[in-house]
Amino acid sequence: MISAKKIVAVVVVAAGGVYLVLTATKPAPDLDSDLSTTVEFSGTELDEKTERSILSVVSAEMMSYKGVKYDRVNIAATENGEDYDLTVVCFSDKCEYPDVYDFTYYDASEQLVQTGYVLEAIPQTDRAEAISVALQNEEAANLLRANGLESVTPTVRRVLPETAEKFYVPKTLLSVTWTLFGENPAVVSVLVDPDEGKVVNVWRNSGVENEGGGRNEW
Repeated sequence: MISAKKIVAVVVVAAGGVYLVLTATKPAPDLDSDLSTTVEFSGTELDEKTERSILSVVSAEMMSYKGVKYDRVNIAATENGEDYDLTVVCFSDKCEYPDVYDFTYYDASEQLVQTGYVLEAIPQTDRAEAISVALQNEEAANLLRANGLESVTPTVRRVLPETAEKFYVPKTLLSVTWTLFGENPAVVSVLVDPDEGKVVNVWRNSGVENEGGGRNEW
């Protein structure tokens, strides 16, 4: 969450160049009280009240990976009738890749609905460990060889508990995915329980239509 153990200053850079200073008071055990998160709004220009409301509901929905703090957050808003579609990109100085959340914000009720996510803000040591666990799985290793994926660099993404429950139990998992495009496309994806250091599911798809991909491979 964008919050801290005590009150923390959060700097918001509005699309029009107006700087606002907000405070966050919800507990967040992964943050230190002397650190702050920089939040930038982009896209559709919003008034101050709407920005504050969006920041409040968005910060309550975001949860970074264990030991990771979001240092910079961009909230891109696009008008959708009377409401807003939001793409929230969260950067951590500890991680090479960001977390990306998609939401729809309903202005009249000030309610937020998550529509997708790609969460890659994972420390390199955790990424490497998840790949190692996946490669030690016999089924996954055989699928990689059979589909010519041994030389492909995998992605490592966080799977939220509500999604993981469909395949395992409601807890944070890591998906390690090898994707091959071209004449013989293929995908092999392995769900890893990082706490137990074990594979809990292996998934294969022999057809990949485009390289763009979407949110939530699992």
